[in-house]
Amino acid sequence: MKYVINVIHPLIHSAKSLVLVNDMLKSAPKIFLLFIILMIPNHSWAQIEEFSRGNERIYLPSDYTDSTSYPLVILLHAYGMNSDTAELIWGFSQSVDEYQFIYAIPSGTADRNNSYFWNSNTACCNFYNSTVDDVSYLYQYIESLKESFNVNNNRIYIVGDSNGGFMALEFAYRFPSQIAAAVSSAGATHFYSRNDPDTGVHILQIQGTDDTSILYSGGSIQGMPYPGAVATALQWVEYNNCLISSSLEERRDLDPAIPGAETKVTLYSRGCKSGASVELWTIEKGGHGLGRPVSESSRLQLLDWLLGKAKTGWPSEFNGTIPPAGLELNLNNIGIYNEIESLIYSCLELKNYGDAYFFEETSRFDVSFMITDAMAGKIGLFNYRPFNPENVLNKNLELPDCSGNLEISSGVYSDIIKVEEKFYELQFQLVSPEASEFKLFFIKEIFAVNI
Repeated sequence: MKYVINVIHPLIHSAKSLVLVNDMLKSAPKIFLLFIILMIPNHSWAQIEEFSRGNERIYLPSDYTDSTSYPLVILLHAYGMNSDTAELIWGFSQSVDEYQFIYAIPSGTADRNNSYFWNSNTACCNFYNSTVDDVSYLYQYIESLKESFNVNNNRIYIVGDSNGGFMALEFAYRFPSQIAAAVSSAGATHFYSRNDPDTGVHILQIQGTDDTSILYSGGSIQGMPYPGAVATALQWVEYNNCLISSSLEERRDLDPAIPGAETKVTLYSRGCKSGASVELWTIEKGGHGLGRPVSESSRLQLLDWLLGKAKTGWPSEFNGTIPPAGLELNLNNIGIYNEIESLIYSCLELKNYGDAYFFEETSRFDVSFMITDAMAGKIGLFNYRPFNPENVLNKNLELPDCSGNLEISSGVYSDIIKVEEKFYELQFQLVSPEASEFKLFFIKEIFAVNI
């Protein structure tokens, strides 16, 4: 059972209200509908009163918990569509539980024809010269989701459909550090001359060769030109500083109406910026995007592609997760193992004979460890930074604890780490100071206390 949050705009008041509606949706049995009318101060959102947005939806896994950090998938609808229609076409909600991600569908603004659109600052589809700043709106939208839910900062993804594809690529250019990957399904870029973004991002361009709405070879809309699918991909090859040489990957079957594996996959991954690549999925004889509706097979292939991408920065403002109360720990923050990145994220305090030991003006550090030898139980320090220097509060509005300790005198690192849905007390011995490598010598699973 998935939780669905329906967010209704405009947001024009200063309080927050929450209305729970327990009626089942006729079109989606076994899904609770939660209507949340978020009434946020005007300065928190751009163009709140001037522009009208449609309903927005947020889907959470049925076992969602604030102690787990989740990927975030954002779907940007096509021109003239709304969040309900977008979900009917794409159906990502059907995979929220299996793939364990947060799924959000924001809304563009209504134009003079009362058609919802995204102002992507490109050929599609601001037909009435609106001044709405959708790039800033989406940035604020993502920030609000990160404040409300436990979102993994390294795994935020945008999927855009047609006009939404134009918008996804524009957002990726403006805020590449905000997302791990952007997908343009039947979208395109532009012919502007602009500097390369500061950081890289994974880009996927999907286009049917027989698309009559957004032409595969490029075209124009109301006199404004847009590049074709290949030119769009090559522009992002330049943005990501990738080598122009490409490789042909295994073909895909994305259109069930076309026999065989009709989709050619072109990958640009050599020489790219960190956390960047470009792929072009050419659906030979295919129509507009991934179809209306998108097939289950195509949806799952797209999710596999998305969730396999991640940025390499820190996943949040401070490392750790809130442990369940049933564990009865004297800590409100413990480390966590990220299976996708194969990294342990935690915080440790340096100590020397039990007293705090200061290094670079602090004794507490966010740390990430990579598994260097799984069979031998060895981990190596991958990265570190000062722990929570801005004193950011956790979801319970508490200052987070530091669960780990590294005793300098003995070289013993002890910590409590969440691995999937289990919790472990661990101790490691420093075995190579030069490589900052530790070896596991004690492990005990921690169980909830039955009351």
